[in-house]
Amino acid sequence: MIIMLGTEICRVILKQQPKSLLSQLQTWSADSDEIVISAITYAELVAAALLTSEQERHMQLVERFCDRLDAVVSWDSAAVDCYTTLQRKIMSEGRRLNMNDVMIAAHAVSLQARLLSSHAQTFEGIDALDVYPWHESDIRS
Repeated sequence: MIIMLGTEICRVILKQQPKSLLSQLQTWSADSDEIVISAITYAELVAAALLTSEQERHMQLVERFCDRLDAVVSWDSAAVDCYTTLQRKIMSEGRRLNMNDVMIAAHAVSLQARLLSSHAQTFEGIDALDVYPWHESDIRS
């Protein structure tokens, strides 16, 4: 299975390195699951690093983090097609979601990946998305 990390999970890993979350990632990896991030998440992490006063140090952290993943998955036409479908549905329902969140959800759906997120409620109503919620209580342990 492909496990796609949501942006907020990546930030938690980079800042807090919670043992329970790192242990779960190691377990999945040992079980031959692929641990990936979307190119959209990568862009968000890089943008956040470049907005800090310690750009070089933060970019090195992002690069080392990404080196440990199985992949930073490119945004491709399948992800675009899925995004278009999801965004249209969300808009027709009168809901408003952050565009990057919808793009990451669409990317996960296009890859048939499970999205690991500490903000699973953000993705409620996206039926095709397999969300694995990671709760704050799990992160702090």
